[in-house]
Amino acid sequence: MIPISFKDEEAVSRLYHLLLNIKPKQKNKQKYLAKIKAINKWCCNNISIRGKKYSFSDIIRADYDELIEIAHVYDSGYKIPKKYKEFIINTLYKYRFPREVFVEELQVTVCPYCNRNFVNSTNKRTMCDLDHFFDKDTYPILAVSFYNLVPVCHACNHAKGSKKISYSPHNKKYNTDDLLSFDFYISGVYFLYDKRQIGIEIDYSSIFKGNIKKLKLKEVYQIHSDIIQECIKKAIVFNPDYLKYLYNTYDGLFESEEELYRIVFGNYLEESSYGNRPLSKLTKDILGNLILDSYGFDI
Repeated sequence: MIPISFKDEEAVSRLYHLLLNIKPKQKNKQKYLAKIKAINKWCCNNISIRGKKYSFSDIIRADYDELIEIAHVYDSGYKIPKKYKEFIINTLYKYRFPREVFVEELQVTVCPYCNRNFVNSTNKRTMCDLDHFFDKDTYPILAVSFYNLVPVCHACNHAKGSKKISYSPHNKKYNTDDLLSFDFYISGVYFLYDKRQIGIEIDYSSIFKGNIKKLKLKEVYQIHSDIIQECIKKAIVFNPDYLKYLYNTYDGLFESEEELYRIVFGNYLEESSYGNRPLSKLTKDILGNLILDSYGFDI
């Protein structure tokens, strides 16, 4: 649900160099180069879009919109020979793909699929899974395409598996707020003390339907009813007038009213920051609705 993007225009070039660069002491250099050349040739002979022949190198660096078209052509054409498929998956992806640098270049800290769990790197290891939006068994030529890979939490990767979902975080056509919104319902009068009396609802667009169903987001979000309960209590205590009082009383302590809001409510206001903290989208929607309904104040 959270869009992702590389931190600058040169990121893909840096990653490409790390992936295919020949190391001085690399064994079997000639065999390695011969396979890359053969795969390039196969791609050029079989993947053509509007007159442009795509080499394997082009496919690795192709953006998301191009990948959609490449996958469609691959679906309707010949499948890459098994020996090349095994080389792409078992050599390039499993052993040569620069996972840690890839995650760093995307500046991902929270799972883009669910916005629930942190995904980060530590001690030269990625603490996340790399999901193939187009699964690598069906689309081996996309197995190391940078815009096909998404750093996600293990729960989302396990739930998705090789299934197709409808929205990729690499898709630039949609913002998070276009895809879905959160709300809640109350089933009992003691909801302020019993979180079981609070349920979470997700309203989503058709483009996000596949993600909701395949990743079981409606089900997994129900465990966060305690967060909704906290939001309700915070909205009661920290009303707009009290927030303004705190901001003015501690003049100079906060960089902005938004920082005060983040400290008090534990989340971010801006959509571009949803990926910085787990459950930011959920808490932003819930608090926004509570404060608007209660005080007529739009955050």
